[in-house]
Amino acid sequence: MQPIDLAEVADDFDREVARTPAIDRFCSSAAWILAASTALMPPRASFTFRGDHGYFAMMRGVHPAGFPYIEPVELAWGLAAPLVGGDAVALVDEVVPVLAARRDWQLAILAGHTATGPQRRALEAALPPRWERRRGQPTVRHVASLDGGVDGFLSRRSRDLRKSLRKSLRAAEQQGVTFESVRAPASGALALYDRIQAIEAHSWKSQEGVGISAGPMRAFYAAMLPRLCALGQQRTIFARQGGRDVGYILGAVMAGEYRGLQFSYADELSSLGIGGLMQYQQIVELCGEGVARYDLGTEMDYKRRWAEDIMETEMLVLVR
Repeated sequence: MQPIDLAEVADDFDREVARTPAIDRFCSSAAWILAASTALMPPRASFTFRGDHGYFAMMRGVHPAGFPYIEPVELAWGLAAPLVGGDAVALVDEVVPVLAARRDWQLAILAGHTATGPQRRALEAALPPRWERRRGQPTVRHVASLDGGVDGFLSRRSRDLRKSLRKSLRAAEQQGVTFESVRAPASGALALYDRIQAIEAHSWKSQEGVGISAGPMRAFYAAMLPRLCALGQQRTIFARQGGRDVGYILGAVMAGEYRGLQFSYADELSSLGIGGLMQYQQIVELCGEGVARYDLGTEMDYKRRWAEDIMETEMLVLVR
């Protein structure tokens, strides 16, 4: 395997991500991990390699205690998988000798793989027995099937959720709320983000400091959005009322799956259930283009009502 600059091979890397089984593809893609590395992670050196069977996407740092470690490019949430390639056994057979030969790490954190997936099974078979193995906390994503289109999706939701959606749709129509779908090119990424930030500024998230209106999270999406727009992956819907934006939902499509990223809305519309309405409008559009799955992201109570499946990955820590 050869060391590489991930940013220089991002398109090829994403093609490998798209064919890698049992991983969170979007959160392992270049758009997500490069933005996270820039905006959310501490300074580290590249430890990323390309081989005949895929990529090993990692970074190297030094712990304050003095020992060197390697970790996935994105470890803010531990969603990104470092082993990227269609043949997990062949890829791991390339990676393990590299790990064994390099003396510049003492601890390795491998997140983003399922406990029973092909990458984990290949690692368990190939890793030297003298390396200590520890299991970390699992990370859960809620995923909804869009099989059967909008009707199929709704048929798998609870009666209460369907009733609530119908009530919200009627109320929104009575109050003049409309929805606008936006697919911005790369040249429009900044203007799109400005519209999003104008809504964020008037939301409860901004007031409580939990949104994307400031700090590292604002920088994270600012770094990610241009690539999403350039690749045509970005999916944004704005809620509008009286000629102004009052809400947005932002996500991205990759390999036939939609990943929800952020949504927010003006506080005065909270009684309309506008957040759920924007999700529903996004689902209507996704079904229209044949997207198969809706990944709502990591664990939150409301997501359980919108999804029927979960994807769970966990951290494997190696110590030598």
